[in-house]
Amino acid sequence: MSKYERLIIYPLLFLALFSALTGVNIVNATQQVLERIVAREIVVVNDEGQEVAVLKYDEQKQNASFEMFNNDGRRVVSLLSYADGGAVGIFNQEGHLTAAIQNEANAGAFLLYNGTKDMTKLVALRSGLYGGVLEINNAQGLPTGIMGNNAANNGYLGLFKGELLGFLHPQIMLNVTQEGPTIDLAK
Repeated sequence: MSKYERLIIYPLLFLALFSALTGVNIVNATQQVLERIVAREIVVVNDEGQEVAVLKYDEQKQNASFEMFNNDGRRVVSLLSYADGGAVGIFNQEGHLTAAIQNEANAGAFLLYNGTKDMTKLVALRSGLYGGVLEINNAQGLPTGIMGNNAANNGYLGLFKGELLGFLHPQIMLNVTQEGPTIDLAK
C-alpha cells in the first residue's frame, strides 16, 4: 500500500471503528414505523432536493394546509382548513387556481375559475337556501345565468345582463309556481 493510499484508508477505518463503538449512525437506511410525529411543518423533497409537498400549520391564519407542487415548483393542489370549514384547490401549470371545492356559508360549493392571476369565477355549483344552484358568470365574473330552486321547491332559470347592477334585475326569469309556469321579461 502506498503512502497516499494509507492517508485515505486509515482515517476511514478509524471513523468506522469510532462510529461502531459509539453507536453513531452515519447513514441510517432502515425503515422505522413511528406511532406519532409532532411538527409544525413537514416537507417532502424529490431527489434534487426540490419541495414536492408541504404539510404545515400557519400561525397567522390559524389554519393547516397541505400543498403539492409540480416539477417547476408551482403549487398544483392545495388542501386547506379554516374557521368556516375546508377547501381543496386545483391549480394549472402556471400556478393559477382553476377549480375549488369548499365550504361556503355552511354548505358545499364547487367553483371553476378562468386559470389566470385574476382568479375570475366562471361557474359555481353550490347549495342554496332552497336547494342546489348553478351559476354561470361572464369573463368579468358577473352572473349571466342562474338555475336553481325557489321557495316553493320548484325550479327557476334567470338570465341577467352580466353587469354588477344587472344581477339585481333579471332580463328573463322562468319560474315554476304552485299555479304553474311563469315567464317574466325585463321592461
